[in-house]
Amino acid sequence: QLIELGDESLGIKVQLLAKGAAIFGIQTPDSQGLWSDLAAGPESVEGFLANEACFGATCGRFANRISGGQFSLDGVLHQLECNCGPNSLHGGGAPFHQRIWELLDVQEVDGISVAATFALNSADGEGGYPGNLRATATYRVGPNELSVRYSAKTDAATVVNLTNHVYWNLSGDHNEAVNGHELQLASTRYHAIDPNHLICAQPSSVVGTVFDFSKGAYLSQGLDDESGELVELMGYDHAFLIEGRGPRLGAKLGHRGSGRSVEIWTDQPAIHLYTGGYISEAPAGKGGSVLKGFCGVALESENLPDAPNQPDFPSAILRPGETYQHEIRWRFDCHFDGFHQG
Repeated sequence: QLIELGDESLGIKVQLLAKGAAIFGIQTPDSQGLWSDLAAGPESVEGFLANEACFGATCGRFANRISGGQFSLDGVLHQLECNCGPNSLHGGGAPFHQRIWELLDVQEVDGISVAATFALNSADGEGGYPGNLRATATYRVGPNELSVRYSAKTDAATVVNLTNHVYWNLSGDHNEAVNGHELQLASTRYHAIDPNHLICAQPSSVVGTVFDFSKGAYLSQGLDDESGELVELMGYDHAFLIEGRGPRLGAKLGHRGSGRSVEIWTDQPAIHLYTGGYISEAPAGKGGSVLKGFCGVALESENLPDAPNQPDFPSAILRPGETYQHEIRWRFDCHFDGFHQG
């Protein structure tokens, strides 16, 4: 069952699913007033249900990778399923994006559904994670804006890192690769990755590299470089450290042809850029498109990958009596004509 939020008067329409507390679709107008779906993914709900690529879904209990599928917490070693080579990815054997979340509430204003809250109980030991965890996800629309607020509580020390994994394609034609999208990141440092896509502990400067999006650049600067390091890595799959703290503008993605842009506001340490190089799903994509590599780009607001094993990273530990909170805001516009340097 689809939960629909917003309408044309708000400049945005959104469809949600309880499976994975996921975004199924987001429609906004382009510069000509034509509405299209910006969220790449399967055309049908039935095709969406497998969702191995995490289209639009909530990822957890720990989004992204944990090295060796294990971490030590308060002197106890916890072993997770290694579902991505030698590492655990997006919750390993108990991924939140494959669970049916409970729909708690839908809020209306003036007859328009504007918010929906989902909840999930994750049992102690599920997927190898300690503690009984209660997580919620509240999606809300406003004029030209969508947000999600995550929260979680536990009865025993655990690790938590939740994010949304929507794949953006602002063109309106999901057969068009995202190479022609332009990206700006509030970041001058990123973390390189090893051949298994595990993060390296020390950050590197983006200056003079294909990872420099600080002033705005096409994704093609790295994706079209056939001699560069991104070839073997199948594109970008990297965490960028976002400057500042608290809620702030972390990224802006734009597409000149449609005029569409989306700002990503984050309160987390990093945004993980993944250009979908490994996407290969059988269901038909939206608008008759073919779901394949680089059909969408994910910009995941989150803590750093492998934080439970890296003492110098921001802590991912959640203890009883504490509340994990994370809010992502997406703000949309239809007048994008590139990033202009003053």
